[in-house]
Amino acid sequence: MAKESTNNLFDAAYSLFKRIGTSDFEYVYRGYFNHNITKKILILADKNIARVTGETQATLQKRIYYIMVEGLQNITHHQDEIANDRNFDKYPGIFAIQKSGDRYYITTGNIVANDKVGDLKSRLEVINSLDKDELKKYHREILAYGSISDKGGAGLGLIEMSRKSGNKLVYRFEQLDDEFTYFYLQTMLPSDVADEGNAGVVHSHCSMEGVMSLHKQMNKENLQLLFNGFFNQENLLSLLAIIKSRSNMPLTTIKISNVMVEMLQNIIKHGAKGINASVGVPGVFFLGQTGNETILTSGNIIQDDAAEMITKRLEFVNGMAKDELSDYYDDILLDFDSADAKRTGLGFTDLRIKSDRPLKYEFQQLDGGFKFYLLQTAVKTTK
Repeated sequence: MAKESTNNLFDAAYSLFKRIGTSDFEYVYRGYFNHNITKKILILADKNIARVTGETQATLQKRIYYIMVEGLQNITHHQDEIANDRNFDKYPGIFAIQKSGDRYYITTGNIVANDKVGDLKSRLEVINSLDKDELKKYHREILAYGSISDKGGAGLGLIEMSRKSGNKLVYRFEQLDDEFTYFYLQTMLPSDVADEGNAGVVHSHCSMEGVMSLHKQMNKENLQLLFNGFFNQENLLSLLAIIKSRSNMPLTTIKISNVMVEMLQNIIKHGAKGINASVGVPGVFFLGQTGNETILTSGNIIQDDAAEMITKRLEFVNGMAKDELSDYYDDILLDFDSADAKRTGLGFTDLRIKSDRPLKYEFQQLDGGFKFYLLQTAVKTTK
């Protein structure tokens, strides 16, 4: 199992991890958006932004936060209009925030009715045609004389997103069928206010085309949550909170949450910290759905000499039957110090028991005496 690619999701994990550098992060949520989910998304994203920007860039953090709020409201605004339509389940919304180099990219995507596309495109074209002073004047005119949209907030929100970012709004429309079109909207903010108004070279994986490509990959694999960046205890708790907010199946949610804890702790425990040890451990985690199973996949960098130990422990725990696992787990609790190099501690054993299936894994060789370590398991969905 450790020698060959186990499945497409393992290949996806490695390609996603390679998308960003060690100082960047990427967080994507795909699915249904409600108040609790958007709140948890904002908390997780804001904590990572605060960690990267630091106290000296509080103004930048507030601007990014404002744009995230407007983007999420834009998704729910359109989502509410079509909430009862069967097409929504087929084309769920998407939210992505990425940092690459000295730039932040916030991208949203949602379906809109075809008859709304013309008006929305016209508003975006007007906003992008105006400079900073003209946008400010335009905003005042709308407040004074009435909204340019039938629901009021959408027009003002787009104007403010452009003003807060200091750059043009990037957008794409992809017609899905005779009724609906998918609407992508992206805002870029430079970390240096002096760079406003100059988009410069856009990082390829953060470009609109890059995010759209990622979205198609997530649609294909039915991925609902992706976090690519630094893992620590705060991120772990925030990711868990999002999962608890998205599911209406309490028993399944508890089981997924328990498995997630072990998967994320595995990254934190075994991952090579590198030069940003104070920030966390670099890695990737995503959650997907296939049939009646929720698939959980994690990936992180380890030192070469750790791979043999991890392999022995995984093979050991995978070789035991269910009743043997329970007995072994109890033995470890009573006499943890007696476990030798071939045996495993509580983490892998607990993960194996909770997922009720063998753990899949793979290593890919990297330069400098490191390997990329991938781990995957699944939880059966119950209703």
